[in-house]
Amino acid sequence: MSFKIAARTILHLGAELISSDAVALYELIKNSIDAKSKNGVDVHFNITVRHADFLSVYKQLEASIKAAEEPNVVGALSSGELDQVSLQNFKDLFIGKVTSDAPRELRAKYEAGISAASSHEALLISARQAYSDSSEIVVSDTGDGMSLKDLKDVYLTIGTTNRTRAVRDAIENHVAKPPYLGEKGVGRLSVMRLGWKVKIETAKESDSSTNVLDINWHEFEEAFDDDASSVVLTPYEGGAKAEPSFTRITISDLRATWTAQSLKEIARLQIARMTDPFSWAEPQRFPIRLWFNGAPVDTQRQVAKALLGHAHSTCVGQLTLDGGAPSISLKFTSSLYETKDEPFVFDMTDLMGMAGIRESGLPASTLRTLGTFKFELYWFNRQRLRAFPDVGDITAVRTLVRTWTGVCLFRDGYRVLPYGDEGDDWLGLDIEALGAQGYKLNTKQIIGRVSIGRTNNPELVDQTNRQGLMDTPEKEMLIKLLRNIVSIKWRSFLDSAMVARKAANLTSFDAPAETSAVEKYQSRADQSLQSIRTDFHVDAKLLREVRDAFAEIKDAHRRAIERIETIEEQKERLTQLAGVGLLVETIAHELARATELTQQTLKDLKYQSLDSGSASALNTLAQQIKVIQKRLATLEPLSVTARQRRSRQPLARIVDYVLEGHVAQFSRHRISASRQTQEDDIHAFIIEGHVVQILENLINNSIYWLDIARKESPDLDAKIEVWLTASPPTIHYRDNGPGIPASRIQAVFEPFFSTKSENASRRQGLGLYIARQNAELLGGTLNLSDLGEPRVGRYNTFVLELKEGAE
Repeated sequence: MSFKIAARTILHLGAELISSDAVALYELIKNSIDAKSKNGVDVHFNITVRHADFLSVYKQLEASIKAAEEPNVVGALSSGELDQVSLQNFKDLFIGKVTSDAPRELRAKYEAGISAASSHEALLISARQAYSDSSEIVVSDTGDGMSLKDLKDVYLTIGTTNRTRAVRDAIENHVAKPPYLGEKGVGRLSVMRLGWKVKIETAKESDSSTNVLDINWHEFEEAFDDDASSVVLTPYEGGAKAEPSFTRITISDLRATWTAQSLKEIARLQIARMTDPFSWAEPQRFPIRLWFNGAPVDTQRQVAKALLGHAHSTCVGQLTLDGGAPSISLKFTSSLYETKDEPFVFDMTDLMGMAGIRESGLPASTLRTLGTFKFELYWFNRQRLRAFPDVGDITAVRTLVRTWTGVCLFRDGYRVLPYGDEGDDWLGLDIEALGAQGYKLNTKQIIGRVSIGRTNNPELVDQTNRQGLMDTPEKEMLIKLLRNIVSIKWRSFLDSAMVARKAANLTSFDAPAETSAVEKYQSRADQSLQSIRTDFHVDAKLLREVRDAFAEIKDAHRRAIERIETIEEQKERLTQLAGVGLLVETIAHELARATELTQQTLKDLKYQSLDSGSASALNTLAQQIKVIQKRLATLEPLSVTARQRRSRQPLARIVDYVLEGHVAQFSRHRISASRQTQEDDIHAFIIEGHVVQILENLINNSIYWLDIARKESPDLDAKIEVWLTASPPTIHYRDNGPGIPASRIQAVFEPFFSTKSENASRRQGLGLYIARQNAELLGGTLNLSDLGEPRVGRYNTFVLELKEGAE
């Protein structure tokens, strides 16, 4: 015993599964491509009567007949009264709906069918048949064609595996391109979406005559719950063939209203982008020709190369697998600013951060199974569009940009629907742009493509309804990487370029540390505290201490800001403001998180009284408050006037209290942090707060990247080590995380440079910039060293060199 397929299932797989007429047309064209048609494909829309126009008269006639049969209905016509409504009037109404450019032969067939009716009831039948036979869509190609056996054994077998096997063999043998675009064996049912009847005429070179198959999908509708095999379909030999090999599919009894305008819209929005319109240097694209009642429909299948040459910025890159190790190379350009023509390279560890591996929980191996891909993106600032001599006037330029904006996804040179359609935001760029200030890198201003391959990316597979890729970890990884590249890397590149041009450090970001960030975390903590009060009997004093801690954070922040505002030198003032902002936000986040974890722990215990478990949870929160208060002490050197003056300070004491403030955080992230004590009596002529900020930024970076490294190596014994040396006084800081490649030992200190995911920090790419600025303000240096590196070719040690005394 096996599954039985009901006749209605065939309807579900065709008319109901295929989501639109455009997708159905797309599938038919793909079949011609797979048939390796030698001169492309022609699609003729021969429309005698529009579907909606025909139905309007048909339903009027149907209602009149029904009303005449029910004389008791108010307003109904009697039989005699129906007779008085001239039969000829209805015939004239039907014929009057014929389009002015209808093909002559089909028009004659339609009019003959209408004229032959001798009664209203007969007209109802003949008109339906006339419509069915006189409007059609004809798809023809000169591909391999099908034999009579192929029609019986392949075409009439849903879910055939011959193409699937061929594609799988190509993947296993690492063939550059698969032999077929389609492989599931259900695309042929897309004709059902377009019309109720189909006639397939086809022949192979070895055939002496045409092979024919007629299908009326209404028969499956009538059979409904009967077995699908109850509808008998029999291919047969037809007349002499017109071409050595060919396929012609004629779809009739059309289900949609087709007009020249509606076809032009599909041509512009779908067919024009079906084959990759960016590939000037690649082989000739597959010719697709559309016709409406004999008139050609322009598909505008190539983006104006000259237009892309005037893009205000470009982002081009690719992911490669070198020996199984993934890396992405990126190159940015901008016509708005003078920029360096240097590529950026991000390795496996960088990609883990960019994809948010730590936050998403995706396995690191997904970066390998994703496969290789390329992308090129062109950004147009709509406010700066103008006429270009080699493109056209301003109207033409705006029209072209509006027509082609969106990021399309192409597999082996053919587009995956619906990516790149108008309104489609598959990368989530519009949401990112909405929440960002400055550059609006959204789908309305980007023209781009992402190129994948069936054999290169075997896990990126279409859904059966052709509405995007199936949800897989690889699809999620692709989207996360591309979104990070656009919304973080590209935007940071433009921000940095603008900063360089204006020669004003940090003018493009908020000098923050506004209390709104603290208030956001305080609100989260308040919700947790309310839940704890409601469900548990606890000492109110502890809960008040949490609220008081937020007040202390705000107060410490206020004092720091007041002190910083007295600094006369603008560069130092902006640097300190940004640094305090990062530090305050981090401390507030730690307290909010500790409160939420306490609430969750108590909730899991499911007791209303203070037993040993809940008491332990609350004790943990109390300890965390003490830790937060120690962390607040790191703000004090920034707010106390005496400590803002340079003086000789013991470096060991500063390092120790900064590390102590992170004890709970180190424990939670399973990190061992220590300072070697051989050189305890080393002093430097410094502003204490500047050194604190440098260490805080280094620690926050270490925690993030050690978490990332543990995703790849779960058994990693994460460590942070600090040691001091004299002459000159120097702080050496090292972790055993992924480190920084040699190619980026300077780039990491540039403003806005970051390889973290977009969710990692609100002010990405500023930490190390601020740290180096602080070092230079002290008359010292902050650099990377390859001394004692745990990973070959990567830098894990920061060296902060300071002055011993005043000059």
